[in-house]
Formats: sequence, C-alpha cells, structure tokens
Amino acid sequence: MKAVVLSGGTPPPIDLLRRELSDSDYLICADSGADFLYKENVLPDFLMGDFDSVSKEAFEFFKISSTKIEKFPKDKDFTDTKLAFMKALELGISHISFLGCTGTRLDHSIGNIGVLLDCIENGITGYIIDNNNKIFLSRETVKIHGAKGDTFSLFAFDETVDNLSISGSKFNLNNYKLTIGDGLTISNEFKEEEVIITFTSGTLLVIESKD
Repeated sequence: MKAVVLSGGTPPPIDLLRRELSDSDYLICADSGADFLYKENVLPDFLMGDFDSVSKEAFEFFKISSTKIEKFPKDKDFTDTKLAFMKALELGISHISFLGCTGTRLDHSIGNIGVLLDCIENGITGYIIDNNNKIFLSRETVKIHGAKGDTFSLFAFDETVDNLSISGSKFNLNNYKLTIGDGLTISNEFKEEEVIITFTSGTLLVIESKD
C-alpha cells in the first residue's frame, strides 16, 4: 500500500499532488499542509499535528468532514512529519511519497530527510518529492532513470559509503570511498537513460534534481 504524506513546507504543485494520489491508498496531512488542501478542495484521510499554524477556517472545515483528526501538544518529541510517518507505519504502508517537506526552513528539510532513514529501517520505500527534486536514501544497489543531461547528486549519509561505483553517467566512478562532506559526487549527469550505483556498505543519499 502507498501513502502520500503532505507536510507544511512549500506546497507542491497541485498536479504533482494529484499524480502521487492517483495510485495512493491514503493521504496523511501534517499540520499546516491543511491550508493547502483546503484551498485545493482535497480531503485527507488523516490530519495530524498541534495545529498551531493551521487557519481556523481550514481546521473547522476538516472537523466536520470525513477526515480523521489527531491532535498533539505543541511541545512534543516528534515533528509533524514524523507523526505522519508513524501513522503510515501503523497503517501497514509499504511506500510513502513525502510532499511539502522542503522549503525555507532548512532545519525542517534536514529533519524530514531523517524520516527517510526511518523508512529504510522499517522496510518502507520513501521519497521526498518537490517541483525540483526527488530525494531518497538507500543501503543497496540503486538504479535511477532519466533523460540524457538530467542531474543527480550523491552524498554519504553516515560516516562512509564504501566501494561506490557509478555507471551510465557523465562522470563514472569505480570503487570510491565517499565520506560525509565530500563534494565529488555533486551534479553528475545522466549519459544513459539508466544510471547504476553500487556500493558495499553505508547509507547513500540520492538527489535527482532539476532547475
């Protein structure tokens, strides 16, 4: 099963939201993402958070709809995105598309990338998607697809990614030790429609991006 999690960062284009919802079983909204859904007349299955940044109009609308609302204290140990992830886990979801998880608050964006690690550790396929980026973590061989000239970047998400090899790209690599902060693998490009990325250990952060 698939869920779409909508958080309170920069709202996604409505066509991106509808595309992700087209094969989704649940829409879980975290806090201020509710204002965007209210504006677009989209009902989430679940609305979660402390609701300190949701407009009264939107909140009152969802209160009388079929949306299930779960309210939490403002001072809590989890971000609203993490709460939405925990709901998806409870529902037995195997795939999550996270929208509205990037924006002006870099601390929130980094925290949301951390939720992708929770996905890996629970056997869930998770992606953060916005109008310019698709972001995911992996601990095993990765095959990504794109058009020639499309851009992707790789980062070590823990101490090292060992024996990193890249084929099908403009800048191929063979058995490289990628460490945190290493910029060698930023802004590579597709040379073929499929790029294959292999490594023997570590957690790899993959960002497929466009301007």
